[in-house]
Amino acid sequence: MVRAGGIDLGGTKIEATAFDSDWAVVETKRIPTPQDSYENLVDALCEMVVWLEETAGSKGLPVGVGIPGFHSKRTGKFLTANLLASGRTVHQDLIDKLGRAVAFENDCNCFALSEAMLGAGRSYASVFGLIIGTGVGGGYCSNGTLISGLNGAAGEFGHLGIPYMTMKELGLDGIQCGCGRTGCFETYLAGPGMRRLAKHVTGKDVDAKTITTAAAAGDPQMQEVLRMWAHIAAELVAALQCTVDPDCIVLGGGLSKIPNIDRLIAQALPGHLLDQTEPPEIRVAEYGDSSGTRGAALAAVQNYQILEEPS
Repeated sequence: MVRAGGIDLGGTKIEATAFDSDWAVVETKRIPTPQDSYENLVDALCEMVVWLEETAGSKGLPVGVGIPGFHSKRTGKFLTANLLASGRTVHQDLIDKLGRAVAFENDCNCFALSEAMLGAGRSYASVFGLIIGTGVGGGYCSNGTLISGLNGAAGEFGHLGIPYMTMKELGLDGIQCGCGRTGCFETYLAGPGMRRLAKHVTGKDVDAKTITTAAAAGDPQMQEVLRMWAHIAAELVAALQCTVDPDCIVLGGGLSKIPNIDRLIAQALPGHLLDQTEPPEIRVAEYGDSSGTRGAALAAVQNYQILEEPS
């Protein structure tokens, strides 16, 4: 029996997944994200909601959508990159077209909720889901409840500034971030940032896989790249400790697939955290790429107030 459906709206694809009462995948459907018009984007989302209803055999199925970016509670408009939904009231437009309720949530929040409730963070009261891929983002979940803030930006720690002393110690220059600010954690922690560190150390333009493979083989320069990267990651964990102080940080995104990345960050923490404080547990996500749709479905069920405690 299908319990809920989740939709992950991305820049290149839209993925919908139906989940059963144990939150196992029943069926998944993927379609390309329309790039030609906003109206076609809304139609594609409607198509996925209808498909989930048909798969479940119920028009009352809780359905949630995960979308990158921010949502203004005042205007109802979304601010998102690489999607035709930016500046549009996509949530309300979808509801109006379908004639039914649909939950909407930031995609990083969906990841955090999925891992906090059912994944690697399920044994902890407070969980921060940290996504490190082409960018750096996250979401914070306390006792099964997302903390999203006024603009839905509560987990955007990738856009905090790297401490000046860290930049000076590592000999790094401030880089302008895609958000418009300079010196954000994202500029050196995300995949392109690790590449930037390698260029700084070696003069070579190499990707994260090449860096980690060479470091594992004993290349001292690539080992230095990872040391610098872990140093910056530890400073981000320190920022998290001083603000939300999570019991557990769950890593997602492309760089979370680096072998032993959880251990790499954990070993770099001494000297970065407040003296005599306990470090958070660092875990790698259990559900990986499927956390987006699962978290969106969980958000929908929570909105419908019918969520049972997971076994």
